[in-house]
Amino acid sequence: MFQHKNIRFVAIVCLILLSTQLFSQASRNSGFSKPMNLPFNLAGSFGEPRKDHFHSGIDIKTNGIEGEPVFAIGDGYISRIRVSPYGYGKAIYITHTNGFTSVYGHLSKFYGKIEAYIYAQHYLLKNSELDLTLQANIFPVKQNDTIAFSGNTGGSDAPHLHFEIRNTKTEHALNPLDFYPKEFYVDTIPPQINKVKVFISKDIYENKAIIYSLNKNNNYLTTDNLVKLSDTGVVAFSLEGFDKQDNSENKNGIQCIKILQDEKQIFEYNLGEINFDINKTCNAFIDYNEMLNSNGYFYNCFRLKENKLTYYSQSNGIFHIKDSIQQFSFLVKDYNHNTVNIKIDVIVEIPDSVIDSAWEILENTISKEVKTDNLTVLINSDFKIIFPINCFYDDVYIHVVNLDNQYLVQHWNHTILPLHKPASIEFKSAIKKNRNKIVIIHQNHKGKETALKTTFDKTKFYAATKELGTFYLKYDTTKPVIKIINYELGIINENKSILAKISDNLSGISTYNVYIDDKWVNFYYDAKNDLLQYNIDENWSKGEHLLKIIVTDNVGNKSIVQQKFTY
Repeated sequence: MFQHKNIRFVAIVCLILLSTQLFSQASRNSGFSKPMNLPFNLAGSFGEPRKDHFHSGIDIKTNGIEGEPVFAIGDGYISRIRVSPYGYGKAIYITHTNGFTSVYGHLSKFYGKIEAYIYAQHYLLKNSELDLTLQANIFPVKQNDTIAFSGNTGGSDAPHLHFEIRNTKTEHALNPLDFYPKEFYVDTIPPQINKVKVFISKDIYENKAIIYSLNKNNNYLTTDNLVKLSDTGVVAFSLEGFDKQDNSENKNGIQCIKILQDEKQIFEYNLGEINFDINKTCNAFIDYNEMLNSNGYFYNCFRLKENKLTYYSQSNGIFHIKDSIQQFSFLVKDYNHNTVNIKIDVIVEIPDSVIDSAWEILENTISKEVKTDNLTVLINSDFKIIFPINCFYDDVYIHVVNLDNQYLVQHWNHTILPLHKPASIEFKSAIKKNRNKIVIIHQNHKGKETALKTTFDKTKFYAATKELGTFYLKYDTTKPVIKIINYELGIINENKSILAKISDNLSGISTYNVYIDDKWVNFYYDAKNDLLQYNIDENWSKGEHLLKIIVTDNVGNKSIVQQKFTY
């Protein structure tokens, strides 16, 4: 019986490996064409770290302009269309016949019948934001069909095409460059590493660390100093740097880092497919504290306890060193296997320049260790914060400090920690006046205020937070601001568009609706620029019309602006 089970197990493993190999082979032989008639000069690479996520595609530069034709890379059908002020902005998803799905984001407009269909859906649903799932018979496409035009919508910082290829079955994102000949992507420049951060404590979050700047020396990058450890003999590393491409000045992500100790490989990460279910774990892949302090992206060469990413092999990257000098080598590679080699010598000796944080006990403070496998509740006066199981990536000590009814929640030595899961917040308050206008505010380490989505009952206010910081209650009774900006004396400009700036001082924009002669019209909301835009079409007659814009914020404050215009 045992032998039969073993044979069955081996057979299953072989089938899995075979199917994986066949799928990989299919990607190399996909026959996909390019999404634009432009070279693969990248503004963003696959898998590069961002706050809260890995970049799940490649950003193809469009020479700073919008309106480049975008093509279907293979036969299939349009399975999803999104129109959003955020994220990918205007986006198309195509399900292909070979097991893959392609995604095209930040589009300026859709093509032909697709644009007409989306126009009708806006007015049918009376909604400027859409997320439509489509059947295969609505928009079948052939390879090289024009589907849209490139743009700068959503969260884009400049005109480009965000392009993805996903495994349709798993919905995992794959590196689009794997589907094209190597000559499509020209890169002969090795990654650039600027700094090495050396942790010398078992508790990475304790932030006992030294940061070394690196200098070029005979094609190697070496530190000027010997790394000296405390008598614990524990060491871990994080590297700050980026990769560049021959035809692009953008600083992109690093594909792979290997660590060798005395010439023996002991650690490796290699960016593979992206699972959106655990994409936020990127905050443990990089040094979150350094990123939020605007010190660049430090790639952690270790894995915290609750980091479930599959990019790692061998050890967890936290090493114990003996009292003799040992050499560590870091092989840092980009997608095209351009490599830089960094060598560091390490010896056990108490260093002079270590960043060592003392445990600071403040008045009106409660402290508690938050373990990853326990739900933990911290209560200070009228404030409660609840950390669910696996909220952090490792066990941490948290302070809650009462600063005159503002509550500072932080790591004991002020390291900025990422949360893997949101924490719940409760405020006790008996305030009765305009209770529905009160929001819980999160203030970050730079003093920026963000209103959290707040609910309430007779005795408490509730919210969820994705970050630590300072929390307090605040009234929001200010109406949103609406300013029509592109026509004077009620006369529409030559490009037949209406532009309006909308903004809110605290809780944020909740809804926006625009009417011409009491008929709802579809304005696109460009959230990153606080801009509403509408292009007048042939449905409107020449003459005088009445424009009305209604905007509400997240606590119900409403503004209405009306103005006549002549078209």
